[in-house]
Amino acid sequence: MSTHDIEAYIRGQEAELALRDRQLPFTDTEYADRLTRLRERMAADRIDVLLLTAPDTMCWLHGYTNRWYRQHSSTRFPPVHCTIVRADDERTVLIEPAYHEELVRLTSCVDEFIGVEGKGGEPTITDFVDVLTAELFSRGRSYGRIGVESWSSVPNPAVAQVIAFALTARGATVVDASVTVRGVRRIKSPAEIAIIERAQAACDAGMRHLHANARPGMTELEAWNQLMTGVIAAGGEPTAMHETVAAGPPMPLLHGLSSRRPIGSGELFHPDAAAAVDRYHARLTRPFSMGKPAKALTRLTGIAAGAYDVVLSTARVGLPFRELHRALRAYFAESGPVDGWAGGYELGVSFMPDWVGEFCWDIQDEETDDVIEAGLVTNFESCAFVAVIDTVVFEETGPRFLSSVPRETLVVGDAH
Repeated sequence: MSTHDIEAYIRGQEAELALRDRQLPFTDTEYADRLTRLRERMAADRIDVLLLTAPDTMCWLHGYTNRWYRQHSSTRFPPVHCTIVRADDERTVLIEPAYHEELVRLTSCVDEFIGVEGKGGEPTITDFVDVLTAELFSRGRSYGRIGVESWSSVPNPAVAQVIAFALTARGATVVDASVTVRGVRRIKSPAEIAIIERAQAACDAGMRHLHANARPGMTELEAWNQLMTGVIAAGGEPTAMHETVAAGPPMPLLHGLSSRRPIGSGELFHPDAAAAVDRYHARLTRPFSMGKPAKALTRLTGIAAGAYDVVLSTARVGLPFRELHRALRAYFAESGPVDGWAGGYELGVSFMPDWVGEFCWDIQDEETDDVIEAGLVTNFESCAFVAVIDTVVFEETGPRFLSSVPRETLVVGDAH
């Protein structure tokens, strides 16, 4: 093939890419509303400019999706990106390596893109800081308080220190704005809840596919494969935290990775499932028994499942979470010898490494001032040795659990 043919092929591929339409899960109006609410919160917290670096925050604000944020890269590949949001300017500006320009165009509605070119190849920290400070302090601008996401894993501490030094050297005060940013994301819009519902449907499909295909001797990884086959076939995607199937007691094994350990007849195992649609995720866990379950296992599952009725009968918008906590503690205390626990954490945009959102609730927390709000979406984890986990939407009409999978021990294998 001649050089001319190769060049023509490359030009053709680039032309096809340029014709692709931007595809975002939400309307421009939805993204504009998020920016408005964020800037209002900035004003309330006296923040002049935000530097957003967390992958989930940038995705939430303008849709940008990437798979390489340089969270734990070689020192030759420092994280060199951020989204700039100013209190005095409605434009959003994304700074990224220059070669990601087309990816930004396809996945983001950010107002302006500034590409960082590497003088010797890949952009360095110096290259990035030069671009960032030139944009921030152009035309004689100055800022009193610049907010950063200190609780994000991006950038790493080495790069964060360089950025902070460069900003303070120009007279700015650098403050942690993690709670500022996450607080705006806490309450989900109807459009966000609709996507979480789709993620839950994919989660349910994965659980049912595993239920139909699990057999004695199957390894944890093979079971995980069946789970994810069902999730993906139903339109779901992997989430931030690696989904797992674990045989044996749920804790601490549910925080481990699926292994090549076979699941034998009579064993208890838990598929700890999650699924995302357009990066928004839902959760689901049920205890499984490989063959006829022991009576004690059935009883424990019933205790864990009974906590859901307490939530349905107690939780309402405006109720302090501590009152729901008391009701759940009382339920577990009356249910038998097992030490029960329940709680949850905010669901939403899900990016690696392993977490999403700020809000958490725990029935052992007696001091919290948090109040149930309409539009809050969390998982609900009910544990009585076994774990029964679902996704709950708190609404004006009461709490609504999203999964349609029965809250019972799911029997597979010889007795299925």
